[in-house]
Amino acid sequence: MIDAETIIDGRYRVLSRLGSGGMAEVYLAEDQLLGRQVALKVLHQHFAEDQEFVERFRREASSAAGLSHQNIVGIFDRGEWNGTYYIAMEYVAGRSLKAIVREQGALDPAAAIDIVVQILRGARFAHRRGVVHRDLKPHNVILDEESRARVTDFGIARAGASDMTLTGSIMGTAQYLSPEQAQGQAVSAASDLYSVGVILYELLTGVVPFDGETAVAIAFKQVSAEPLAPSALNPALPATLDAIVLRALAKDPAHRYADADEFIAALQQARLALPLSAGVPAAPASQDGLHPGTGPLLMPAAGPFVEEPASPPGDHRRLWLWSAVAALVVAAVVLAVVLSSGSGRVRVPDVVGLTEAAAVGRLKIAGVTPIPTSRASATVADGLVFEQTPTYGHVVNHGARVILIVSSGPPTTPLAKVEGLTSEEAVSMLRAAGFKPTTKAKASTSVAEGIVIGTEPIAGTRLAVGTPVTVLVSSGPSPVRVPDTVGQSRAAAEAALDTAELALGAVTQQVSATQTPETVLSQSPAAGSMLRVGGKVNIVVAKAPKDVAVPAVVGQNQTEAAAALGRAGFTPKSVTAPTLEASQVGVVLKQSPAAGAQAPKGAAVTITVGVLGGATTPTPTTTTPTTPTTTGATGPTAPAPAG
Repeated sequence: MIDAETIIDGRYRVLSRLGSGGMAEVYLAEDQLLGRQVALKVLHQHFAEDQEFVERFRREASSAAGLSHQNIVGIFDRGEWNGTYYIAMEYVAGRSLKAIVREQGALDPAAAIDIVVQILRGARFAHRRGVVHRDLKPHNVILDEESRARVTDFGIARAGASDMTLTGSIMGTAQYLSPEQAQGQAVSAASDLYSVGVILYELLTGVVPFDGETAVAIAFKQVSAEPLAPSALNPALPATLDAIVLRALAKDPAHRYADADEFIAALQQARLALPLSAGVPAAPASQDGLHPGTGPLLMPAAGPFVEEPASPPGDHRRLWLWSAVAALVVAAVVLAVVLSSGSGRVRVPDVVGLTEAAAVGRLKIAGVTPIPTSRASATVADGLVFEQTPTYGHVVNHGARVILIVSSGPPTTPLAKVEGLTSEEAVSMLRAAGFKPTTKAKASTSVAEGIVIGTEPIAGTRLAVGTPVTVLVSSGPSPVRVPDTVGQSRAAAEAALDTAELALGAVTQQVSATQTPETVLSQSPAAGSMLRVGGKVNIVVAKAPKDVAVPAVVGQNQTEAAAALGRAGFTPKSVTAPTLEASQVGVVLKQSPAAGAQAPKGAAVTITVGVLGGATTPTPTTTTPTTPTTTGATGPTAPAPAG
């Protein structure tokens, strides 16, 4: 929670808190640089700590920031502040479309079309620039003070996609998810068109096509169930709107409208065939820019918009003419049916074998009232009519009810809970229940290897007999990478292994004169190897050499002294000192440490070797002295004896 008057990123002064969403807190703030009010979305802390999520969030916000359109809430800025991230966008006064539907129920068809066309215009603008919304729903559409539909959160939905799970926290989102999104498949512009189809359905009927007790149940219906035609819930709706909505809600993206343009054209044609309607005016905003029960809203900023081109006057006249002709044709067909059956009497058409939507449309054109109801069938495909009452050919009163029995597919049974069983036991149980189980390995630190973690779909889901079911079987903990501990102390190495969820195995010691005792010299397995959680890593640590007595070498010549020290395990180091005594030349005069002192093997022992001369400062030497030799009368001669 950020307090009022807080300055964010040195620019945005918080005025008040507007609300909270699944990803962010929303604040009304003043942009002190440009002197305008903005809506500031500040990421929740747990999202801000996910670097992969933050990178997607930044990238998508940058893409959406390039969208300037009168039906899209613009993004002005994004940045980092106080360990989290924010987006600054327009602050729009108005009401969310969801709040309007909750209060008013189904809207006038003309008003519903007008709103959806505006949503599609915003989506079309984004799609042409490679931006897909991924979370279109009435909650993300605001009608501003001019009754203009404004779509918010373009580009941000993708950033949050990885964090979305089908739980109660996204019930609202699940109701508008396309079938491909519900199955985790690739998302495209066609997915947005499906979501717009759900919005149109809700505006025309007051309810969503699919609902349920859990988000998983709703998503399952999005994938497998066929929606009722809108006119089955609102009989005042024409068959043309049924056809438009049901095409937008096609399970296969290829069967939906090719793009927003085609969807808009179909709606505009249907709109012209409707009676004139004033639509739904937006309620006036309160002084704080909010309305009761609507939550945080966004205010339009004064700035340029990319306007939609207006249709030429001649186009409207031609559309009205075609609309009038179409209306006359429909009226003639209905009149012919009535006249051929006698005054006020109609003949029931045959609708067995049709889809529910097609059957409802045909019965309405014939002048009777369809009453669809579902029943399981092991032989008739889901969504097809397999029985009608009265049957084909009966003559009934105009407006009489015709009961349709629509197949809901094969009988269903709840999926049994197999959690905790072995994979063999689970597969056997599910196969006996009529399902088609397959197994899939999944790492787990809490469930033993070979034991079932759960199923997809989850236990309790009602499924048709013969439905494939995935059994998730624990493969034990995931392997982890072995860290590099060489050069660390034993304690530090043990801590590093613990952090990696590994254990310290055997510890052996090795004498080393160069490394501090307890320093890791080597490890097995080597760094970078993969081990299961809890696996052991063996290490070799340095051990100090034992102390031994330094031998006495004073009085020995340099060569003998160096050999004696080497045999004792020490490293001889020679320095020279001048002497006037010929007998002391090449002889060790001093040693350090002294004879008998205790020192570790490998330690250096300094020996001072005499050299002939009068210098007062000893100089180090590494030259081993040699005994002078006589080569004859013409060569060098030995020094004269003293005295």
